Amino acid sequence: MKLAVFGATGLTGGLVVRNALAQGHEVVAMVRDPRRMALEHPNLVVIGGSPSLQAEVEHCVRGADAVVHCLGIGGKGNGQATTLISDSVKVVLAAMQRHGVARIVCMSNVGAGDSGTWFANRIIIPLFLRWLIPIVEDKNRMEAALKESSVEWVSVRLPNIVEGPVKPCRVSADGRSIGLSITSESAALFLLEQVSSDKYLRRTPSVSN
Repeated sequence: MKLAVFGATGLTGGLVVRNALAQGHEVVAMVRDPRRMALEHPNLVVIGGSPSLQAEVEHCVRGADAVVHCLGIGGKGNGQATTLISDSVKVVLAAMQRHGVARIVCMSNVGAGDSGTWFANRIIIPLFLRWLIPIVEDKNRMEAALKESSVEWVSVRLPNIVEGPVKPCRVSADGRSIGLSITSESAALFLLEQVSSDKYLRRTPSVSN
């Protein structure tokens, strides 16, 4: 398959690219700064550009079989409201429809769609993880755009991502029976699996180790 990947220089996005290439896929990766993409491979094309500008996004998406969207704001952000992810996904969805690209797999957060436990959503996040609130709000806007679109989509809700090897995963429909973290390799492989699997099509699985 030919995959268009956004957020390819992030921890998880970079591993999505590496694993996709190892599995024999072709990858077109859009990054803001191509100099940050150290990986070189005969089946990898790196495009510099903005993930929310129509012409540049179309250049990345055109000819792809599927999109993996791993874009993030980086770390904890600045605590301010953001529309980066939802804006990008909306542009990508429009480009997919214009060019006949069937599927998108998006990286979301546990907490989106009111997933996760009541204690985490009502106590932990408001009191101790307030920086996460604008990120989750933007992922809510992203998921709303996915649900309104006509393409095939999967939005994978992830807890804290930590560096580490592949481990067994737990999957929950509502995020109330998963762990607090997932390794980056586990997250990357789960995202990549959704490119060709229909198991969670048009669903929002929460996944942890």
